Amino acid sequence: MWKYLVFLVGILVTHDLAISQTKIRQSPIDSKDLMNTVKFLSSERFKGRLPGSVEYEQASRYVATRFKNAGLNPLLGNTMLQEFDEEVNYILDARVFLLDQNNRPTQPMYLGEDFVCRGFTGSGEVRGETVFAGFGIKNDEYNDYRSIDVRNKIVIVFKSTPPWQASSGSWGDVSPRGKARIAKELGAKAIIFIGEPHMTPNTMVYGSIACGPKPHLADFPMIHAGSRFTDSLFSKLPYKPADFYEMIKRDKAPHSVETDKSIYINVRAVYQEAKKTFNVVGYIEGSDPKLKHEYIILGAHLDHVGYQGDKLYFPGANDNASGVAGLIAIAEAINKSTTKPLRSVVFVAFSSEESGLKGSKYFVANMPINADKVVAMLNFDCIGQGDSIAIGGRLSYPKLWKKAKKIDKRNTKLLSPKTFGGGGADAQPFYEAGIPTLYFNTSGGYKYLHQATDKPETLNPEVFEKVVHLGYLTTMELANKNYKREKDRQKKKAS
Repeated sequence: MWKYLVFLVGILVTHDLAISQTKIRQSPIDSKDLMNTVKFLSSERFKGRLPGSVEYEQASRYVATRFKNAGLNPLLGNTMLQEFDEEVNYILDARVFLLDQNNRPTQPMYLGEDFVCRGFTGSGEVRGETVFAGFGIKNDEYNDYRSIDVRNKIVIVFKSTPPWQASSGSWGDVSPRGKARIAKELGAKAIIFIGEPHMTPNTMVYGSIACGPKPHLADFPMIHAGSRFTDSLFSKLPYKPADFYEMIKRDKAPHSVETDKSIYINVRAVYQEAKKTFNVVGYIEGSDPKLKHEYIILGAHLDHVGYQGDKLYFPGANDNASGVAGLIAIAEAINKSTTKPLRSVVFVAFSSEESGLKGSKYFVANMPINADKVVAMLNFDCIGQGDSIAIGGRLSYPKLWKKAKKIDKRNTKLLSPKTFGGGGADAQPFYEAGIPTLYFNTSGGYKYLHQATDKPETLNPEVFEKVVHLGYLTTMELANKNYKREKDRQKKKAS
């Protein structure tokens, strides 16, 4: 009898495992399809999907076509493209040389290996001595320039802020443009940003178009120096950048110094203050006559940080071709499903996340649906790498997060307990508008962030598929079950 019970239990367990595995195998989400989409969007054809570029427009039209083929309808009249203006800077070429004592070029620094430009660098051909100016801050409380002359020189600064709190609560405008503007007003000819201990990412050779508020400094080059370049700049000094960082931290006072090194910089860039870019917007109408006027919004940013010169571009496979591929796959899965959503589901591929969430902010400010009828917003950003699923939002919207957790427990079994409150990335404008949000990403998925190595081969197809599968199941749960908007728990506690 006991042997029979053991045998029976074994059959049942095996049967349950088989059902579970069949469910996963029969998932409407397929990693091969996801990877094919990522490979296409991150290919050289789109040159890093720089907002305002021809390549970004081509990418947005491709996504619109995929949305249409997945059964989505336009939400903006007869088009899926929501147009708005964005500044853009095309970096055509950049060269850097170390100079000898006779001001002649000696050692070249290579674009993409030893340095990159800030996305909104100015153009110019400059030669000059270099000066280290700490964090590049100048205000009544703290002034890195108080005992150093930077006229006609090239300033070197840490990209970050001092590691202690300003007594006033703010260091002022510490954006790259803000620091560059101070240096320029003091007579400098260019600025070089360097890293500091515990910097993320751990290299300065990465792309970024987050530069701070206008105006654009058209004649002022701004570059990041990588490790070899930085070591060369400080080679004649008794201290390295990490030493200076610790000394400034210890004394809470500047340690600015001339480096006795001169360099040549030549940057060619073309800036346009207003260039058309696009959010891509489509929707599936709910099948219930009443609930179809309520909405679930799914979002992911399509843009990345573009290219520099004719040999360097930033593929953005994980950031965020992965998220857009996820949106397309979820739309296709809903289209193929025999169970149709009762509520309407809106899909948005945002532009200009990398330059300050401009696409998602524009969408929220010009939402083509009643914002009060939006039940929840799910954001997908950097979902292709890593070893487990991470979803932000639990501290603000625990009921919404628990729904995703229950679905994960029954299906994907990869959700990490680590989370946060608020929105984050493109979910932030929705969060600020009072809409419950979840931010789907992964744990350990930022190794290649904003680097030229963010390529499809670095993704984890198995985790990628499971994140999107969980996103699909969560979307269908919210579109077909009784979830009502909850108030932000963190704000309720604060009040």
